Amino acid sequence: MKKKLFFFFATTLAACGGKYKAPPSVPSIAMPSGTALMPFDASAPGLARPSAMDSFGGKVFASLQNYDASYTVRGPGLLGVITPVSGAVTVDDLGGADGSRCLYPFVIHDGGGKLYVSCTGDVFGTGNGKAILEVDPATGNVTRSLKTDAGPSGFALTSSKLWFGDSQSGNVYAVDRGSFTISAGPLPIPCPASGFLSTNNVILVGGDVYATCSNSKGGFLSRLDAATGAVKMQADIGPNAAFTATGDGRIAVVSGTDNNLRLVSIGPSALTVAVAFTYSGKTSVLNDVEARDNFLFTAASGSNTVQKLDLTKSGAQMLVGEANVGLGASPYAILPLDDDQALVANQGANTVVSVSSDCTGGKLCWAKPQ
Repeated sequence: MKKKLFFFFATTLAACGGKYKAPPSVPSIAMPSGTALMPFDASAPGLARPSAMDSFGGKVFASLQNYDASYTVRGPGLLGVITPVSGAVTVDDLGGADGSRCLYPFVIHDGGGKLYVSCTGDVFGTGNGKAILEVDPATGNVTRSLKTDAGPSGFALTSSKLWFGDSQSGNVYAVDRGSFTISAGPLPIPCPASGFLSTNNVILVGGDVYATCSNSKGGFLSRLDAATGAVKMQADIGPNAAFTATGDGRIAVVSGTDNNLRLVSIGPSALTVAVAFTYSGKTSVLNDVEARDNFLFTAASGSNTVQKLDLTKSGAQMLVGEANVGLGASPYAILPLDDDQALVANQGANTVVSVSSDCTGGKLCWAKPQ
């Protein structure tokens, strides 16, 4: 689950139930462009391509993948540092001396005073830039870096380890947080029998690590021992799976292929999976799901839409809001700031936009489903 913005906590408690209410973000924030992206060739800059986001210390950090329309990397991996209430953006360079230490930055997590970033690498070109980085959010400096052979995707942090998945295989790895070296892996997890494999995310729930291996044909969720990585149990969770922990101790999984939301209940000896909601046929390419309290927030890049679902409801009633973020926007990730307001990273439009129940002044707002 993404972390809350705490910096205005004392003055922004909602009247109903005392729930946190984030200050309103500006409607749309343009990502850096041109020379601000530090292009390798000044005559051929890329586009920012914001992807995953996380919040820390009153700012939102967005990984900027810095590639062009042909998926060619045009500059180093960057962090966009966003102040949502003003729309101000600064840039932290993750590329190092030669610009290639981190390419295609992906997932960002707050690790208790430091940010950790996975860099998937230039998978469509040189293959360089695969790494796990530790970043000081106050200065933007990379304090430690680990070059990896695998292309790290999502990852989970325990007190002693960082577990990450390989974006191009069905393997997981562990990084010792003390020495910042690989301490385990490659460790295979259950995967579909054929096709391109990706371990696209790893999360921590109730002391155990959970990882997905999926493709367009199917997918599996595995519960792993957080110390050893041994597979404790597994479940079929559908193709092209993205997942997150919910506020009630379950795991929510969305499928970009069959348009289903599955909820996984965690038992002592088994994972129980049930289809809880099926998205409209107009919704396509679900690629992110995030949770806050009893709500889920999802992003569908193919239909340029984002959704808000209520886990206390069932069936069609779960969908309590939807918004279209614009033709060609290609929403890649969504970050709830409170139970109503969310930020959306648009890779096509190269913007970060706000969606909430405030429909004034042309702002993007949750529409009541028909």
